[in-house]
Amino acid sequence: MDLVLDAAEEVFADQTYAQASVEEIATRAEISVGTLYNLFRSKEDIYRAVVSRAQNMFFDNLEKKLDEARGPTDQIRAIVRYFFEHFTENSRQFRHYVQATQGFQYELRSQLENEAFKRQESFSKRMVDICQTGIDDGVFKSGLPADLMAVTIMGIPHSFLMVWMEMEGADLMSLVPSAQLAVDRLLGAAG
Repeated sequence: MDLVLDAAEEVFADQTYAQASVEEIATRAEISVGTLYNLFRSKEDIYRAVVSRAQNMFFDNLEKKLDEARGPTDQIRAIVRYFFEHFTENSRQFRHYVQATQGFQYELRSQLENEAFKRQESFSKRMVDICQTGIDDGVFKSGLPADLMAVTIMGIPHSFLMVWMEMEGADLMSLVPSAQLAVDRLLGAAG
């Protein structure tokens, strides 16, 4: 199955969703179109599987980065940095995903969002815990509840990502210092 999804990911990265064909995916996966249709009902199902796998890998890697970091400040910095690293490494796929999902029928877009929402919700709970630990330990400034702090922190890399999408040829990693500075100011964390 991974070989088929790898092939499909390549096709979707090389072409727009509308241009990609089941035939091209089957050819790159070195299987027949019939075999591909035994695995997936449609191109939309293939695309959903590709995006779902990518989202799961993203959250798995994010959790790993959290586990490797020491203390709440390093955990938050690791999260912000990983967002930039991930989207730098997967910039073509991300741009295609944004382009494709804007034109998808509501049902498919909802399925993709629901799958991502479950992982996001679990991750968000962990972020709130990290923020609360930072507040309780006096590492982060108090005054903003941990849940609002977590949401605001996550909004910073997302905002930078959206700005970067509008910038032609810009290096996403060059925005990391500014994003980290914004997060540090929010937290009141020492540099």
